[in-house]
Amino acid sequence: MIDRKLIAGLAVVEMAIVLPILILLTLAAGEFGRAFIQYSRLSHRVQSAARFVAENALQGTTGVALLTDSIRTQAINLVVYGTTASGTTPAVPGLSPTDVVVTVTPDGLISVSIDYAYEPVIGDVFPVFGFGEDIATAAISLKPKTIMRAL
Repeated sequence: MIDRKLIAGLAVVEMAIVLPILILLTLAAGEFGRAFIQYSRLSHRVQSAARFVAENALQGTTGVALLTDSIRTQAINLVVYGTTASGTTPAVPGLSPTDVVVTVTPDGLISVSIDYAYEPVIGDVFPVFGFGEDIATAAISLKPKTIMRAL
């Protein structure tokens, strides 16, 4: 007959072995999901800003796209704060107007891009337990970009 205390003890040992691995996998999945959501949010903001510039960059009936300082500032605010006016709360933590680049080429192509340094929740290093070098999560950059023709 098997002792119930022995079975309970084995269950505790199994849990001690498996629980850290499950926690690590859960944290990694959560961090990946968070990065995906932030990239999606930034990508949507970049598309909105490119559309805003495309609608406002043409000057009169000349067909020449011109990026004024006012339009550039409004587009950057649209990416960072979600509105053309300057705000206080960015779309994602740590995003600043200096991360956004808005350009217009002479032939009317508008480019809006972001170079955002992703800020992880779980730490700056994701350990891989001897299976190679640790992953430096702070070195991950999200770089959504949209190119559109002036309307």
